[in-house]
Amino acid sequence: MKKFKLLGLSCWLLFLAGPLLADGRLEFSFHYSGWSLNIARGLVDNMVSDVLESDLKDRFLTQIQADYPALVENGYSQKIAFDAPGHNFGFELRFYPGGRQGAFSLGLGIEKSSMEVNFSEVQADLDLIDQNLDQAANFKALAQARFIIKPLSFHLNLRWELWPAKVISPFITLGAGLSTGQSFFDASYEYAYLGTLSLPDDSTRDYTQSATKTLGDIKDERLAAGKDFSLNFLPLVQLDIGFRARISRALSLCFEAGFFDGFIFRGGLSIRT
Repeated sequence: MKKFKLLGLSCWLLFLAGPLLADGRLEFSFHYSGWSLNIARGLVDNMVSDVLESDLKDRFLTQIQADYPALVENGYSQKIAFDAPGHNFGFELRFYPGGRQGAFSLGLGIEKSSMEVNFSEVQADLDLIDQNLDQAANFKALAQARFIIKPLSFHLNLRWELWPAKVISPFITLGAGLSTGQSFFDASYEYAYLGTLSLPDDSTRDYTQSATKTLGDIKDERLAAGKDFSLNFLPLVQLDIGFRARISRALSLCFEAGFFDGFIFRGGLSIRT
């Protein structure tokens, strides 16, 4: 509620600024974006691989050692199939203090995004050793994991146009935003796996587990265990380039590509006073 009040106050101040600046202009726009992390697949794989490995391996060991406490880790490897699709839409109020010929503008926006990081297949191979018998065992599992967040966020950005008086005008945008706490903690993490433990005596045992949790659930669990969970919102950083194509004196189409906590390709329609 406080963020809505802050946005409303900011918009009202922008409206009041128009008469104070002789040539100031306001612009309202709507946009839709495709969002993805797949362009940086290699980088994301490296960043999340350790986190996913730690989470899954701990779950495997907890289940196995409940039945065979003498078995301990002797090596681990995994192969990941990764996909990260999403989309975004939003509304923006933009103020041009220099009027129609001004190159600089300040924007305030509301964004609704859907961001997914999907590990559709994780092939895990856990080597174990029996501490008492000094004999090897092995656990192979096929797992899936998915993280989905749909943040509602508020943004402030700065834009510079190269040729604001032209029909086609390139621009660069730099901005940042914060999600609401509720939309952040509603984000969900789900996983499932099925694996087979091969024991030193050549017998086997199957293990399976699945769960779906929100970030709110995970925070409660960590706090109850005496662990820290300091992040209460999702920060978003925006840096993109694009161009404006003027349809008329008041209407324009905008197309952008760049970074928005991932990579976006965006199109929008704007109306300027």
